[in-house]
Amino acid sequence: MGFGGFFGGWGPAGFGGGNCGPGEHGGFGGFGAGGFGAPGFGGGFGPGFALKRAAVGTAALLLDGPATAEQIVERTTEATGGAFTPPLDIVELAISGLAARGVVTVTDGVATLTEFGTQLLAWRGVTSETAHAMLGKVGKFADVIKIRTGLHELAGLARTIVFTGTDEQKAKLGEVRTNLLAAINEAKKALHGVLAEG
Repeated sequence: MGFGGFFGGWGPAGFGGGNCGPGEHGGFGGFGAGGFGAPGFGGGFGPGFALKRAAVGTAALLLDGPATAEQIVERTTEATGGAFTPPLDIVELAISGLAARGVVTVTDGVATLTEFGTQLLAWRGVTSETAHAMLGKVGKFADVIKIRTGLHELAGLARTIVFTGTDEQKAKLGEVRTNLLAAINEAKKALHGVLAEG
């Protein structure tokens, strides 16, 4: 199984996807669209990004040394200046996936990059410095991450009401949806107007 299909990216522009790499394993992908900020690891270590986005970021942070899932969460929070903290369960799943593919070994909960994992990151030009540089940009996109997360949560609530809600709840959903769409359209017009002026 190739690594390219498993890994996505981290960062406002992200460690992007891709299906190339040394040998038969595929690759981590390079710097590209998708990721830990917009969209990705914020779309992020979140529902949209999930394991594909978490794997390469977790591996990159292990360049700083072996770590538990909890320590990866701490490193991410620190590297993003507190703008983003990934869910622990996603990091744990990412580490398990990396271990299954020979990128890391796990002993007593501590993940360590294998020689193959280190070489794969190096082949794609991913270093501790580049990883921290990308994560450092996430702070600039903190509001974008919050908006994306909020909209995703709202969509989840709407789906729940559509399928299982009472008539009263569905009526309220219709009202909220109308107001939200109007607000989104107004925001889009305002932003397009600003861009046109530039």
